[in-house]
Amino acid sequence: MGLFDFLRRLMGTGGAETRPIDRADGMRAAPASATPQRGLAELARRLDLSPEELQGIPTGYTEFQLPKRSGGHRRIAAPVPPLKTAQKRILRRLLARLQVHPCCMGFEKGKSIVHNALPHANRPVVLRMDIRDFFPTTTDQRVREYFDAIGWDRPAADLLTRLCTHKGALPQGGPTSPRLSNLVNYRLDARLAATAARHKAAYTRYADDLTFSFAEDVPGQVGSLISSVKAILRDYGYRVHQDKKLRVARRHQRQVVTGLVVNDGVALPRATRRTLRAVAHRLENGRPATLTPAQYAGWRALWNMVYQQATGAGPAPSQDS
Repeated sequence: MGLFDFLRRLMGTGGAETRPIDRADGMRAAPASATPQRGLAELARRLDLSPEELQGIPTGYTEFQLPKRSGGHRRIAAPVPPLKTAQKRILRRLLARLQVHPCCMGFEKGKSIVHNALPHANRPVVLRMDIRDFFPTTTDQRVREYFDAIGWDRPAADLLTRLCTHKGALPQGGPTSPRLSNLVNYRLDARLAATAARHKAAYTRYADDLTFSFAEDVPGQVGSLISSVKAILRDYGYRVHQDKKLRVARRHQRQVVTGLVVNDGVALPRATRRTLRAVAHRLENGRPATLTPAQYAGWRALWNMVYQQATGAGPAPSQDS
């Protein structure tokens, strides 16, 4: 998940209950006073549906593929309209205010690619890792265990799982999938953050992108951390990409985190800024450009957002200093 994916998500979650997280697996079990657990009737009430309407929601999906910028294709499973409506309601009323780990930056209200990049600015070493097939390997079993852990009884947890998963995993294309992927991975994030701290490194996660940055460039520490991270990910059914998506960048190299350069603060890549200035100049003079005015406006809004969030000032200057 990088700069271009974030730009596509620039538009666009709402309210529900807040519960702290304190179990070892990153989820809070229902308190002892909550016996019996909340059931289908309470679930229907919270979703403002009758029990019959709730249980009658269809669970069909339309599947298709989209090309990845890095090559290959991403399989999308888009819920049919009634299910999509129900998932949006579940997101707003049940999931939106539940707690994720502080190091989790993707899909979270008030967080952006800039917040994901800032902890890694001006660091001697930046390590980027990428989880392979993130949504398809976040299983329905883990989702069901999460719903059980936050206080829903078995029939309600089973129904919520049926409404939010597809073919045994989180569907890439379901409105609830991004938030659920963060919620069920609280313990994963906690373990990765603790492991990073032992290596004197900072850690953030933006969807399937894991970033670590080190306070010192100590021989052997990067390899040690990579081995530890892989072992932790295996405990949750995940694997990392071994190709170009596992990258180590030191100060003399360009260090990029979710599409932003972090060698000296946080900024759009210089080549991108130069291109946008050239586009602006051509548009101002009525000449053909590689972006339409609407596309340029979107990129300029992103540029301003990055500059403002990274520096506390804004808008972005028209010329590099």
